[in-house]
Amino acid sequence: MRDLGMVITGCIFFVIFFNAVIYPDVEIKGFSNISSCTGECYEEYVNINGTAPQIEKRKKEIASADEFSSIKPLWAGCAACHGQEGGGGVGPKLAGQTADYISGRLTAYKNREEIGPMSAMMWGQAGMLSDNDIDTIGKFIQGTMK
Repeated sequence: MRDLGMVITGCIFFVIFFNAVIYPDVEIKGFSNISSCTGECYEEYVNINGTAPQIEKRKKEIASADEFSSIKPLWAGCAACHGQEGGGGVGPKLAGQTADYISGRLTAYKNREEIGPMSAMMWGQAGMLSDNDIDTIGKFIQGTMK
């Protein structure tokens, strides 16, 4: 029982020592020691970036200017097998294909048609795409990947 008391006392001493001596001086490299941005700091931030609603409005404007913004998250899943630039990898090369070819293949996979050895994997991927997503992915591949 005496040993348990000594262990608990040691732990309490360590926690007090850490919180009183070590923690206040902990510095994270690359970041300032200021934990919040108020007053002049906030005014400068707003002057540079705008208010939160203005920032969100700019993001929406940028996204609406890009016709492919709706499928960029979907393309991340495609790129895992077909490569970021569509050059192939686990899956075949998509770069250089026409929008009609890509849309046709994705529609076939969505309808669970067997095209090649990876058909079962593609059924799950294409099954969650809308017809609009399929058309947009086809245009994206044809228009951006040569």
